[in-house]
Amino acid sequence: MTDIKEIKLVDVKNNSNIINKLNSIYKLWGYEEVSPSFINTLETIKGRGVIDENQVVGIVSNNSLCLRPEMTTSIVKLSSTRLINNKRPIRLFTNGMVFDKKHSKNTIKLQEKLHSGIELIGYDTKCPEIEVINILFDAIDNINLKEGCNLCLLVSTTKIMDLILNKYKNNNFEEIKKSLVNFDQDNLSKLGIDEDDKYILKDLLFTRGEPIAILKKLKTIYGTSKTLDDLNFLFETLSKIANRYCVKLQLDPTFQPHLNLYEGIVFQLIGDNGKNKSVIAKGGRYDELVRSFSPNEKIFNGIGFTISIDILRNLIKEEKTDKKKILLIFKDSYLLEKGMNEQKVQQNKGNIAVLYLNPCDDLDKANQIMNENNCSEIFWVK
Repeated sequence: MTDIKEIKLVDVKNNSNIINKLNSIYKLWGYEEVSPSFINTLETIKGRGVIDENQVVGIVSNNSLCLRPEMTTSIVKLSSTRLINNKRPIRLFTNGMVFDKKHSKNTIKLQEKLHSGIELIGYDTKCPEIEVINILFDAIDNINLKEGCNLCLLVSTTKIMDLILNKYKNNNFEEIKKSLVNFDQDNLSKLGIDEDDKYILKDLLFTRGEPIAILKKLKTIYGTSKTLDDLNFLFETLSKIANRYCVKLQLDPTFQPHLNLYEGIVFQLIGDNGKNKSVIAKGGRYDELVRSFSPNEKIFNGIGFTISIDILRNLIKEEKTDKKKILLIFKDSYLLEKGMNEQKVQQNKGNIAVLYLNPCDDLDKANQIMNENNCSEIFWVK
């Protein structure tokens, strides 16, 4: 069973408009477009721990080839092959389909999703996150969102999870991590660990909010550390950027992404209209993925995001075009050439011009044709 549906014409138009706007922003920041392959070997995906084999869409019987479940791996692979000699950092953007499958009882649903995103690879700076998240805010700011789409950037880092779990390496490590990620208080209660530790871990499940305040709380629990100091610097900078774009920042120490792709900062941009929450974009840092593909790189860092065009499309305002859409009609066949010339004249004026190629001298029929073609007026070629 597939969940791949035919896209309405109006949605195709909106998708194109959104992608064009996003592309223009990416280019202003110095990013270049690439078009990596839709097809990966399973080893490329599975061997680097990106995703479970059961979630990929295979295209041959033994699943040795599969459709990409996300775009980052393909681009990092590209940077380690065709772009291996390009000067770092590499700034790339791409648009395209990703594919996944979900098992539900006795059925399998295949999903096709349109994504747009950027990747910044090999940037020699302590916090490349600053550039990438700044671009994300700038890109969304140039999309005409509906009123009340309150934006929140939910942020975490695998380093905070490492800090939390450090003392449990030999004591229920995986169960504790699973409970924190899945917000499972009951399972935490059943674990054979110190009761004071259980209290702290359960409290962390509800610890989320303004980043600097959350970092202060974590310091009272775990003491001063380089991890928390570095994050404090990062969030002090990001807070200023977020305020400029009216985006709320929220740090959630136990949030972890679905894909086992990221190491370091992970984030989601969420739109909340009070009734529904929509995950507009996802991203994070994937240094180990860069190291895996390019062990000879001098700088092992990479970070990026992908925007879900399908979700973003449902959050934009309907844009009215100032362009006229004119139906050109002629009454006699010998006026066809004149009609084609007039069509070009109208197009040069910036109008949308549709030429009806059969003679028509009936006003009612002409009006019917105009409505069928969604035109606003008729131009009679004489």
